[in-house]
Amino acid sequence: MTIIRPAAIAGTFYPADASVLHTTIANLMASATTHTPHESAPKAIIVPHAGLVFSGGIAANGFATILPAIHTIKRLVIIGPAHRMAFQGIAVADATAFETPLGTVPVDEAAINSVLALPQVQRLNAAHVQEHGLEIELPFIQHIFANQPDVQIVPLLVSRCAAHQIEEVVEKLWGGPETVIVISSDLSHFHDDATARQMDDRTRQLIENFRAEELGFDDACGCLPIVGLLRVARKRDMKVKTLSLQNSSIASGDTSRVVGYGAWAFYDSETAILPDDDETGFTDATQNILTRHGKDLLRLASQSIRHGLAQDAPLQANTDTLPNDLKQPGACFVTLKLNGDLRGCIGSIIAHRALGQDVCENAFKAAFGDPRFAKITAADLTDDLEMSISVLSKPQPFPFENEADFIDRLTPFEDGIILSDGNKRGLFLPQVWDQLPDPTDFVRHLKRKAGLPMDYWSNTLTAQRFVTRGVESKTLFAPGTLWA
Repeated sequence: MTIIRPAAIAGTFYPADASVLHTTIANLMASATTHTPHESAPKAIIVPHAGLVFSGGIAANGFATILPAIHTIKRLVIIGPAHRMAFQGIAVADATAFETPLGTVPVDEAAINSVLALPQVQRLNAAHVQEHGLEIELPFIQHIFANQPDVQIVPLLVSRCAAHQIEEVVEKLWGGPETVIVISSDLSHFHDDATARQMDDRTRQLIENFRAEELGFDDACGCLPIVGLLRVARKRDMKVKTLSLQNSSIASGDTSRVVGYGAWAFYDSETAILPDDDETGFTDATQNILTRHGKDLLRLASQSIRHGLAQDAPLQANTDTLPNDLKQPGACFVTLKLNGDLRGCIGSIIAHRALGQDVCENAFKAAFGDPRFAKITAADLTDDLEMSISVLSKPQPFPFENEADFIDRLTPFEDGIILSDGNKRGLFLPQVWDQLPDPTDFVRHLKRKAGLPMDYWSNTLTAQRFVTRGVESKTLFAPGTLWA
């Protein structure tokens, strides 16, 4: 007998009219960053679950990564937090199919029965009746697999549950290439824009470094499903790629109370051909450096600052003892904050020396050579002095037709831009978006930094694009250890 779980959020989180919903999803997917056919699809993705107007684009970036495997995938395990009611464990519905205006998606009843054998899983239909966190993902699945009606879902809601219990469920449903794990979660909730961006960037770092135990409910409403996935992915030595990171202010314009959204893809380390990072300019190899050697970079920077206090010169890194990754050319920025206030920020634009030495040089300059601030003293070397290191990708050409096209092509809070005209040049790190979130203002101030009038435009202007990924001392070091 077919038991349908009817749509609960049509007309609120997404359009209730089938044709409008179809067009909306199609447009979101068409605008998403997609793979070329030779690239591998991920085993798992994390995507947000707000209304399509707020987080649909970020979710589309996540779902676009599975397009190379649409003829292989037969089952999507969707795990999200229960928003409507609290209960013990993990809840499955009575339904044999879930409905949206686009039709119904069948439930894999065999998979449901297999996890019901676990003590933490129960049938609790009431938890699913009004829940939006799983339903909002279904139109994407229906669009992608429109010609494959046999593709099934395993919808699971998590409430009061231990991380190892979710890990056990994920392992049980892991399957092979026919199965994709979809974790549904938003990020920080109802902070101002600046606070949210700081919190969500920390969450990004935790996910990229598989630091499951440090993730909390303030970081993501789907904290437990994410932690369960991270624990499994860490054991399996998987690779992770951050696809998108934004918040609701982009859509609403309200920066006083925002919700964060992100998308990630997890790849099997042995078989993955990761997406070509020409789109972001940030190579997988560089991300692996941060994952493996984030602490090493922060330690080098702190040692260089201590060396500077004693010798008035940066530390010369011992290349014999450096990890091989840090011997390779790299460019970075080192930022220091004292009691939360900026106290120094210096960096390199182009890789021209070993990354380990670049960190030493820029840490010294950030501490003692930033003309905007007083020099760091020995008394400042406490937990109140926080340090972050951002590693830059190789700048890539950023073509555009005119100023309007240039502004339209920018990706706020992701793009770093080098703008040049003759011997005039200005650079903004992606972090500048925190102060200049409007792309038009971003470009105007970038022109001013290049020594050009803010209303200047010329056909001789050129731009390069880069992105950064970073590590923070407060994330990777326990209190009292970095400066010890």
